Amino acid sequence: MKYLIGIDAGGTKTTATAYSMDGEALFETVTGFGNVTVDFEKGMANIQQAVDAIVEKFGDSYEFICLGCSGIETGNKKDQAREYLTSIYGEKIYVTNDALLALYAALEGSDGALVIAGTGSIGYLKQGDEVKRFGGWGHLINDDGSGYSIVIKAIRYIAYSFDTNQSDTELRKQIFEQLNITELRELIDFTYHSTKGEIAALMPAVVKAANKGDFQAQSILCWAGERLAYLAIGLAHQYHVRKLKIAVSGSVIRKIDFVKESFRDTLNSELSGYRIFDQDFNPTKGAFYIYQEK
Repeated sequence: MKYLIGIDAGGTKTTATAYSMDGEALFETVTGFGNVTVDFEKGMANIQQAVDAIVEKFGDSYEFICLGCSGIETGNKKDQAREYLTSIYGEKIYVTNDALLALYAALEGSDGALVIAGTGSIGYLKQGDEVKRFGGWGHLINDDGSGYSIVIKAIRYIAYSFDTNQSDTELRKQIFEQLNITELRELIDFTYHSTKGEIAALMPAVVKAANKGDFQAQSILCWAGERLAYLAIGLAHQYHVRKLKIAVSGSVIRKIDFVKESFRDTLNSELSGYRIFDQDFNPTKGAFYIYQEK
């Protein structure tokens, strides 16, 4: 039986799905992180483990293996990953980033934009066979609106509150409780010795503080929604799109009310026509639509 494999390799986990040639999901497996900028060898080993689980079940009659990998466009990682996979699975390999994979899945291969806000953030626009990006240049440059950027802002607020003797805030309380710490030095040590994913995992504490009325937490989440909106706005203005279909992906933009409301308010102030598609989709299915197009 011929089939396709789509792989969504992110900062915390790798999901690989086998699809029939008609796009029906047949089998899915999950392994560890696939972000190759964190650890190339370990990330690729996790990706290989996921693919191997599918090949073991369905055999080597795959027509197409599509890897959408976080961090793959850093340096020459894309070429390295393609070479790694080709040496094992042959020439039927297509390597792109995880955001592009999600773009095709969310829009089912049609034109429009996708705004992603999870551990990182990025905006993509598909127009025919052209794909444009906006933002998403990594946490040191501009992952504004991402889970990581939100938590880092929260940590900065907490540090400043200690400097100004105003440390007894709900935001500090919630983050300290989630980390099970009592001292600022422990928070600083955590920040400098943790991965992006571990830092972004403090998002629930920020949301909980905001829901309890903490102004700092609320302002951070509203800032995030505004910055995420400008990913879509920037794409629409730069490429002259009047009526933009906007799909959204990631727990930050889909699950947090403060972020969602700020996102929509900002879009309303800048765009005359748009539609938001907020629905569940499996990013790995982007492999099916990429295969159809390619």
